[in-house]
Amino acid sequence: MRNLLERSWKIAKKRRIIEVARGDRRADIVLKNVQLVNVLTEEVYESDIAFCDNIIAGVGRYSGIKEFDCRELFAVPGLIDAHTHIEMTMLSLSEFSRLVVNKGTTAVVADPHEIANVFGVDGIKMLIEESKSTPLRFYCLIPSCVPSSKLETAGAEIGVKEIKELMKFEQVLGLAEVMNYPGVLNCEDDILQKILAAEGKIVDGHCPLLSGEKLNAYISAGVYSDHESTRLEEAKEKLRLGMRIMIREGSAARNLRALKSLIPNRYLMLVTDGDRSVLDIINEGYLDYVYRRAIEEGIDEFHTLQMLTINPAEYFGINAGLIAPGRFADVVLLKNLKKFEVKKVFVDGKIPEFKSFEYPEWVKKSVKAKKITLKDVELRPGKARVIVVYDGEIITGEIIEEVKGIDVSKDILKALVVERHGKTSNISKAYVKGFGLKRGAIAQTIAHDAHNIVAVGASDEDICKAVNSLIDIQGGIVVCDGKEVITLPLRIGGLMSDERAEVLAEKLEKVENKIKELGCNLKSPIISLSFIALPVIPKLKLTDLGLVDVEKFEIVDVFVSGSKN
Repeated sequence: MRNLLERSWKIAKKRRIIEVARGDRRADIVLKNVQLVNVLTEEVYESDIAFCDNIIAGVGRYSGIKEFDCRELFAVPGLIDAHTHIEMTMLSLSEFSRLVVNKGTTAVVADPHEIANVFGVDGIKMLIEESKSTPLRFYCLIPSCVPSSKLETAGAEIGVKEIKELMKFEQVLGLAEVMNYPGVLNCEDDILQKILAAEGKIVDGHCPLLSGEKLNAYISAGVYSDHESTRLEEAKEKLRLGMRIMIREGSAARNLRALKSLIPNRYLMLVTDGDRSVLDIINEGYLDYVYRRAIEEGIDEFHTLQMLTINPAEYFGINAGLIAPGRFADVVLLKNLKKFEVKKVFVDGKIPEFKSFEYPEWVKKSVKAKKITLKDVELRPGKARVIVVYDGEIITGEIIEEVKGIDVSKDILKALVVERHGKTSNISKAYVKGFGLKRGAIAQTIAHDAHNIVAVGASDEDICKAVNSLIDIQGGIVVCDGKEVITLPLRIGGLMSDERAEVLAEKLEKVENKIKELGCNLKSPIISLSFIALPVIPKLKLTDLGLVDVEKFEIVDVFVSGSKN
């Protein structure tokens, strides 16, 4: 009976849409006399756009129950972020939606592996449930690597069984970035079974610097996209082999300038990769910011829009990305096309309404680490491997240097990772260069991908105080400068705030200003710190299990002599 009623409802809806398209029935809403930007034919022309239910019924001349005079306004498809991590904005999904939809982003394809590394399947289901109360068109891919590798301790695991379970949700489009490319190349059963579990759906890739026969092997396994290209020749080789290239243009990772000569190409997309903080979004924008950056780089409006609309829509099979009959009625009205100045946004043929979501208490109790002591932070001097952080990049380097301990004059600081999921109590230490701190310390539970506690500091005392304060507030970001301790709680899994975006932004600004005051000149120090713990992106990283040589995919000693601390 239920299936029969549902089928009858769908037929009735389809009939209404056809009647509106024929001109025999008034549309629910008509955008009159708009300058329609056609991303397929690369034209701008005057037209009406008729909505029926959540679908564009027709483009031409129509009458509606409600009409908007859009003379001198440009109509573009709602923007689609083809690869993001909502959690990394530090916003709840509801608050993220409230900010980005009004700026022209109407759909996202998220990889929720941040929350999955903390809570597993329950974390993903929670986001899917919250998405139902937002106007944002939320799609996700199931994380393929939770944990990202065997070289760290995560809070949960997602295996083949969990992937098959989650694939049943309509919001799920496939398998998220396959970061374990060595596992693919070595034909490991576990990762191949995960790829097979997504058969018939999208499988996203993640293969920095992979080339030649190894790249061919990776693609032949059924992986068809990559968002890790930082150099032109790398992206070109992948493109030649049929990979969709997602060009990141966020806060820390900015690859557009290096790869822009590939544009135009229908296999290219512009993405944030979750690399936009709440401050970035409020002050500069989200995908609208990415659009303006592309225009600044000399890319024309049509080719920029294609990478943010029709290209991702076609890759993921989303019925959007083009203002045409039968597509979702996700339309953005602009006062200025070049500047992407938003006048009004429609999602599902309606002006969006935003609601709050009540998170369960269990998500606010995720930090189970024991407090640390000065003894836990000790690291002897010697000839050491030093992690080198590059501004604006998530790839790190390695240098061998004789160190006498922390030396701010040489920018030699100490980094620490503390397992926080209550599984091992591991603590690892290393030396790091590139943060520029002259004093104080930073600690946070934003630490890709396992999201253990990661800290960097110019003194052992401040590192201890920052880490222990972080445990007290159950996750977030802490900056310590002697007796002064500044905290930014992120109560949802130690990753996301349960506060309003504007409140969070004010606290984040205070934290970032303090980090600059301590001597750090990195554009995005919080993002840079979070990535020194990710053992799947070259070269030298630090996890709770120790110092990782990513290219060898193994734990290495801090000291080149082979002696242990």
